[in-house]
Amino acid sequence: MHPYATDSAERRLVPFYLAAASIVAAFLLHKTLEGVIPWWIDVPSVMGFYALFFVAFERWLWRIPFLHSSGLLRAPNLNGRWTGYVTSSFDGHTTNHDASLEIHQTWTGLSVCLKTVQSQSRSLIGTITTQNPTAGTLSYEYINEPKANAVTNMQIHRGTAKLDLITFEDKWVLEGEYYSARGRQSFGTLHFEKPTGT
Repeated sequence: MHPYATDSAERRLVPFYLAAASIVAAFLLHKTLEGVIPWWIDVPSVMGFYALFFVAFERWLWRIPFLHSSGLLRAPNLNGRWTGYVTSSFDGHTTNHDASLEIHQTWTGLSVCLKTVQSQSRSLIGTITTQNPTAGTLSYEYINEPKANAVTNMQIHRGTAKLDLITFEDKWVLEGEYYSARGRQSFGTLHFEKPTGT
């Protein structure tokens, strides 16, 4: 998993809220335990609470739907397995090649793995932008590795992909385009879906 960038203001606001909560938590713990435990037993400080709150938020709390619906968090939660297809200029965009997209995401980390019958790719860097008409845009650079059964002219190559997130009542859709770099020099479209709530 690698870090990802976002244009959402949450990266500036959330640390402030976590710091304020840490100060309050440290003060309340001090008042609760004052005179109860010996002075030589150390209790969590403000920094200790901040580290605890940050880890909890980074891994779990940021997924709470209310934080997204309230507008505090704008970067969407893309976690899960997406199914769909890929088209390629290699065959003139005549075939929808079945593909799956596995996305693992924390509040600051991201991993995108795309698998087809002939190859699989994994993201190296990425961004999630939110200031657009859709629900968000996922852009990433990837490295693609062919499988043993791939066509003989397919070799390891790099590329970029840009996918717009579109939300419907019963499903989420990621669709967009990809471009591969020197060695493959192909381009095409990507379309993936997953039911809401998964």
